[in-house]
Amino acid sequence: MVITLTEGDLFKALFDVIPYSIYLADISSLKILYMNKQMIKQRGNLVGRKCYKSIYGEPKQCLFCKNSELIDGERKPNNKMIVFECFNPVDDHWYQLHEKAITWPNGDIVKYAIAVNISELKETQNRLAEAHAQLALKNRELERLSATDHLTQAYNRLKIDELMREEVERAKRYQRVLSIIMIDIDHFKEVNDQYGHQTGDLVLKEIVSIINENSRNIDFLGRWGGEEFIIVCPETDITGVRIMAEKLRQKIEEFNFSIVKRKTASFGVACLTPEDDEESLIRKADESLYFAKNNGRNRVGN
Repeated sequence: MVITLTEGDLFKALFDVIPYSIYLADISSLKILYMNKQMIKQRGNLVGRKCYKSIYGEPKQCLFCKNSELIDGERKPNNKMIVFECFNPVDDHWYQLHEKAITWPNGDIVKYAIAVNISELKETQNRLAEAHAQLALKNRELERLSATDHLTQAYNRLKIDELMREEVERAKRYQRVLSIIMIDIDHFKEVNDQYGHQTGDLVLKEIVSIINENSRNIDFLGRWGGEEFIIVCPETDITGVRIMAEKLRQKIEEFNFSIVKRKTASFGVACLTPEDDEESLIRKADESLYFAKNNGRNRVGN
């Protein structure tokens, strides 16, 4: 439908009372045909100039230009309103643009664009996004702290109990192998008595470092209590867990500790059977550990 001049004047009058910047541009030439009072006040009178250059400071048609989406195959208005956001580097503001093609009184196809300044909203959204990111980081840190031993950074007793239950359930459900290693530092009380608790703490940290460097990514290390540690070893049978425990025993025996220089540890191992649950599996590992301690220490129990 061709809009008459009177209808065009009504359009302009309507645009002038809208409190947002509005301009009309020729779909083909991209020349600005009209600007409402709000936009002239904000940007000056740019009528007759190319919209991409005078409004957006671009050397050619804007990459985000929606003109082709506002007309049909016969280059007539398709009555579609497109709403999108863009950043204008000329005035350093974000805008939400509402654009639609219409037929102007002289028969030309033009686009009118209503530009709503949403810079404050964008800034608020950015601050909210940043706040959410910070909260997510804090939550992850809280989760980590709630799951780890403060001194050694190994899993704490609560978390390792949870992981043990999960791995036992998984192994039983899918009929997979699962083993655990119990570790007790030999004569640890002598370290605290002779060198003090700070040195004892350092030994615990160094032991954890040795274990982490010589175990797999799928293994879970936890501080069981005092100088005792436990390693949950998924996909590991009794032969494999004995080999792993012996390797760790040797690494600890050969390690040059910062102050005490030499320290050893005793190991107990156990492999899950169909009759086992978490308690019986730990009990078997404890029995293996006691065997090692009662038979000279610095060894892997039977």
